[in-house]
Amino acid sequence: MTTAVVHVSGYSKPKGRKDAQMCYMVYWGIDHPNSHEAVVEGYLNEDHVELFAARVAIRTAAKQKYSRIMIRCDSRFVYDQIKNSANFARAPQEILRLVASIHHFKKQILVEVESSEN
Repeated sequence: MTTAVVHVSGYSKPKGRKDAQMCYMVYWGIDHPNSHEAVVEGYLNEDHVELFAARVAIRTAAKQKYSRIMIRCDSRFVYDQIKNSANFARAPQEILRLVASIHHFKKQILVEVESSEN
């Protein structure tokens, strides 16, 4: 069983400004080729961007035939959305497709999640 442990984060840059860009980071480990940061548009806050980062990591792990992924996040919101993705119909409208996509990937790979806020 091949397991990926991936840290995800969503943040704004520069923080606190109206013109800030929403960014995410997926960290697979030192010098790992899957680790990266990027700007993302269309999401309202850092929790939503962090959830997007988690989906990026899950999709990558599934495509690379990992059997299991452990997502480590900072957000209780992200933790709850991943843990309860089967209830995606109850997700906020602006992220419903994102949560449904995560739920879909759970058919291909075992997804576990930990939050530093737990």
